[in-house]
Amino acid sequence: MKQSKEKVNPITLRSKSWIVKSLIDLMDKKPYSEITLKEISENADLTRQTLYRNFPTKESILEYHVDGFYSEFRRVISTKNDITLYDLLITYFEYWYINREFVKKLIDNNVYSILLDLHLKYISTMATDEKLKNLTFISDNECFNHFSAGGLWFALKKWIEDGAEKTPEEMANAILNFYHMKGLNVENIKNEI
Repeated sequence: MKQSKEKVNPITLRSKSWIVKSLIDLMDKKPYSEITLKEISENADLTRQTLYRNFPTKESILEYHVDGFYSEFRRVISTKNDITLYDLLITYFEYWYINREFVKKLIDNNVYSILLDLHLKYISTMATDEKLKNLTFISDNECFNHFSAGGLWFALKKWIEDGAEKTPEEMANAILNFYHMKGLNVENIKNEI
């Protein structure tokens, strides 16, 4: 479910927050596939009617929560001036490092693909942002954006599975080295655009 900038009833926001927290708490106790909407509503101390009014499925709860992560990431990068691809990649891995426990839950519960769809959506919207559209891995070409989203998605997944042992800088350099090996001119990527 998409988070919106429209004015929303504070009771609705509170209910959504409780529902998300309930699902995340339950994911600490049992596999995602075994969690029911009934359990989520009971754990949140809300009626099933309230849950269904806000979220028709478990997946929509996760999508809402993950969409919030991506909205926050966009806000973080929009505050940076003269951002380069190198800066963006470091910020990306720093951001997900902070939220690595949640990402690990998604991986462990085989629902990590929810990140990919939203990742693609945000890369595509970044292509229309004047400040970001000149970055090397963002394009108005949908196929290229799918390639970039998938590559970052799998790099993040592997990094989290390995315990996020490499620093965000090491991850950014690994990705830039890949582009360099494939013939992309990366000489000025660390410089301002």
